[in-house]
Amino acid sequence: MIERAKKFLTTKKILLYSFLLETLCVSYALYWKAATPITSVLFTLSGAIIVYCFLKLPKPITDQVIAITPIWRKHRAVLSVMALMAIGGAAFKWIQDAPMDYHDGDMLPIIKIMNERFLNGQWSHVYDLIPEIWNGIQPIYLPAMWLPFGLPVLLGLDLRWMTVLALFIVSTLFLFKINPRHHKAPYLLLAAFVLIWWLLSAENSGLIPYTEEGIVILFYSLLAIALTGKNAWFIGIATSLCILSRYAIVGWLPAMLLYYALNKDWKSLWQFCATGLACFLLLVLIPFGWTTFVKLASIPGEYIAFSKRVWTDAPQVFRESLGWAKFFGPENIATQHALLVGLSLSVPSIFMVGVWFLSGGGKKNQEKGDGKFLSGVGSENQGKSSGKINQEHLPFAALKLTLVVFYTLVDVPYLYLFYTGSFVSLFLVTHILAGAHPTKGSYSEI
Repeated sequence: MIERAKKFLTTKKILLYSFLLETLCVSYALYWKAATPITSVLFTLSGAIIVYCFLKLPKPITDQVIAITPIWRKHRAVLSVMALMAIGGAAFKWIQDAPMDYHDGDMLPIIKIMNERFLNGQWSHVYDLIPEIWNGIQPIYLPAMWLPFGLPVLLGLDLRWMTVLALFIVSTLFLFKINPRHHKAPYLLLAAFVLIWWLLSAENSGLIPYTEEGIVILFYSLLAIALTGKNAWFIGIATSLCILSRYAIVGWLPAMLLYYALNKDWKSLWQFCATGLACFLLLVLIPFGWTTFVKLASIPGEYIAFSKRVWTDAPQVFRESLGWAKFFGPENIATQHALLVGLSLSVPSIFMVGVWFLSGGGKKNQEKGDGKFLSGVGSENQGKSSGKINQEHLPFAALKLTLVVFYTLVDVPYLYLFYTGSFVSLFLVTHILAGAHPTKGSYSEI
């Protein structure tokens, strides 16, 4: 028993250090440009180690109750207000210094016109060519990515205030997820601060002034939270919003279906599929039609040509960012793309099935949960490992692995793309190491 406790303690430290390394790689380590190839490898390696640790650690204990005090509630409110002021202040500076111009970054101007068409009732023309930008550009953004920006367009505000709202929500959700009395909480609070401060202050982050990625970060953070809560309805909605904003986890979708099927959790499988179908109908098929869906589904096939143009016009995107595209070079773009598609679609499902069988194929725990993951659901198993591999963390590990594979091999590694995976890590690692786990109205420490 003592040896197992020491083993888990060591794994927890490895998980924490790997997450801190991942956070450093995606932020301030990038200032050392000569070491960017090493940083890229370390970023991928740290993500892979996080996947391993998810599988080895037990679920958080929830029977040692430590109540959240009124003082922390006040501190949490104060920190939320401070986060809003910091994010809003940084955004105001960026908005003043970098007016929205498609010559500097065409993403937000394209999204603005798409929303203007949508709000004017021109739903069938939302994806028509936009003559005002580059003499006619084809919109390619997925509905869940551009639709949220309809709020600032409707209110006559700069679109970047939507990013402020998204980052504020993410910051507040993190403050509600973390247990400040846990001894690892300071490290996770520091990592969250470093990550957000980098986004707000570093010129090469580019997230606020030029991109829509704040919405993607919000949706993927919601998915991480949904997985920790194990509600299939919530997981289905969050998954749909993620896939309909950024394709990164499309390979995780069949892996999650397999997880429910392998555990014979048919109720959760049905709920997961029903919410996904409903979101697809409401956000894609009904408003924009089948033709638009086919057009959007064909977008990945155009990335090879796009990558060639970026290699010619802005090779620093590859040299100064993360991802392994720099190792492939412009002469191997097709090979890289084939690996991206093939591995992103196959690895998550192979991983899910392989690890599931290695962990005993569900034979060690035959309990059936009500819309919950099956392995180790009973309170008597909390804090204990169900063998060498923890099945309950399989969805966490598969999600993180999917993101590691996708962003390691992404065709054009714009830096702003990599923050999404870091926020997913933040929420999942916090849940396992220092989460606030409700039990009978209170919160508990791991």
